[in-house]
Amino acid sequence: MRTRVALIAAVILAGCATGGQELVVPVDAAAIAGPASGARATKLEIADIRQVIRMERTSIGAVSMGRIVLQPQETELVRAVVGSRLDAALARHGGAAPESVYCGMRVFDVITPATALFWDVTAKVELVLRVRASERALSGSATERTYAWPSEEIIARATAGALRQVAAELDKAFAELLAGPR
Repeated sequence: MRTRVALIAAVILAGCATGGQELVVPVDAAAIAGPASGARATKLEIADIRQVIRMERTSIGAVSMGRIVLQPQETELVRAVVGSRLDAALARHGGAAPESVYCGMRVFDVITPATALFWDVTAKVELVLRVRASERALSGSATERTYAWPSEEIIARATAGALRQVAAELDKAFAELLAGPR
């Protein structure tokens, strides 16, 4: 029993030792979105409309242990994913391309709530997509559990998982929105 308590205390203290620091997490946008295509005639507008930004590592009791900074930033990750899916949809569509596509980023959170035994690294993305006069809401989330301090790699995997879910929803949404009324 004492060994377990000592182990738990050591893991928590290890996390506290790095407290308050900004953690820069590289995320491979090309691995999620696929290769960038050439120039598109349709203008893509990405807007950050988040009411609250939750990008931080926490310890037990929701004590902040520092900010999480994604590289590239959240809007650029969303631009890469939405742009690649838009290009693919326009290539499949064949009809008249819309003049512009709007994508509002309602939520892009990466949080690390902790218990006495583990951290759940959770990434959540919610977007609103507008083509012509029609809108679709899209979302994705992913959780990675770790029994050690949440690392860059774990945070990047959870972020990529949430973005992959959004990418899968984008294919269907673009097909419906491009086929809709002009």
